[in-house]
Amino acid sequence: MSIKNLLTRFVLLYFSLSIAAMLVVAWFGLDELGTPLGIAILVLAVMWPCEAFGRRNGRYLSPSEKRRVITVMVAVLWGTQLPLTLLLVWAEGIALDAVVLGIVGFFALLYAGFVVALVNLTGRNLRKRGLVPHGASD
Repeated sequence: MSIKNLLTRFVLLYFSLSIAAMLVVAWFGLDELGTPLGIAILVLAVMWPCEAFGRRNGRYLSPSEKRRVITVMVAVLWGTQLPLTLLLVWAEGIALDAVVLGIVGFFALLYAGFVVALVNLTGRNLRKRGLVPHGASD
């Protein structure tokens, strides 16, 4: 599997699961499940393609591949979440002051760190189960 296929799977999973979750939340009025559902979607969308890459190739991401994968995943996440967040803030009539921007920035960095942790955790789990060899990127 190529890096391009890994990233394509991530994008398709992330968008399709997000859309499905939004429909379910809206249909059943489960607004309180929005954040936990979003985190579960992110975990699945990051780990499943990374796991498939490791299994199919018999190795995990090299350090340069890992940086590229993480960069694209975070860019997709920020590219979708930040505009939606700012639109919601605007729709609610909340002033875009330093506090709101600080909160948005904090959560953007938190989610980026979460993506980094998930990519690294997937590699560690694959090595622990003996599905990919231990390498220099341990």
